[in-house]
Amino acid sequence: MKVDDKLLKRSLNAAIDFSIWKKEDKQDKVRKFDESIDFIINFKDINLKDPKQRIDKEFLLRFNLTEVPNICVIASDEILLQAKKSGIDTLNLESLENLNREEKKYKKKFVKKYDFFLVESKMMPQVARSLARFLGPAGKMPKPFPSGYGIISSVDDLKTAIERYKKVIRIQVKKQPILQIKLGKKSMDVDQVFQNMKGVVDYIADLMPHKFNNFKSIIIKTTMGKPVEVDEQFLKSIGV
Repeated sequence: MKVDDKLLKRSLNAAIDFSIWKKEDKQDKVRKFDESIDFIINFKDINLKDPKQRIDKEFLLRFNLTEVPNICVIASDEILLQAKKSGIDTLNLESLENLNREEKKYKKKFVKKYDFFLVESKMMPQVARSLARFLGPAGKMPKPFPSGYGIISSVDDLKTAIERYKKVIRIQVKKQPILQIKLGKKSMDVDQVFQNMKGVVDYIADLMPHKFNNFKSIIIKTTMGKPVEVDEQFLKSIGV
């Protein structure tokens, strides 16, 4: 499908408008929490049995999704101390070994608690031994550059990674031909959300075997709002 910038932006604006609950003879209702903006791509003509056509990467957006990334740092010495000073949750070698002795249910709960894990490179063998069977299925195993930003080697790496994870998203297309991600908040400037969206669209198209021809449909919606299809005929049907 053709993904035109103007069409994409019109669809985004429509999705934001549709987040406001409207009813005849009633005052417009805006939800009290800051809704996320969800972005969904349905794919066609891809073979996910072929490992080369699967996607499992971290992508750096242009604008922040959060000011406080939900990460856990697994490290030692200076990196560990700096992470603690930054107010980030941490595990050292001893606490990692203690975690390894916990029940399976506890480990799953621990992994679920965080969006991303940052690991000092020299501790990756211990992380693999203790948590790989839980991080892997959850899609949270730390990845080295260029697939991701989760493996670090210095305090400077840590500082850079913390800033990056304010705008990093996980892009995974492995089991089903669909991608659903969050690209912003309603409170963000709409052009910033659009720039995040445009970056993801172009990036994913470059990874596809037939570029934009592998896009079956694109949908934009806020957390509680009505879905808007990025399609000229759909927009006309809703008067946009």
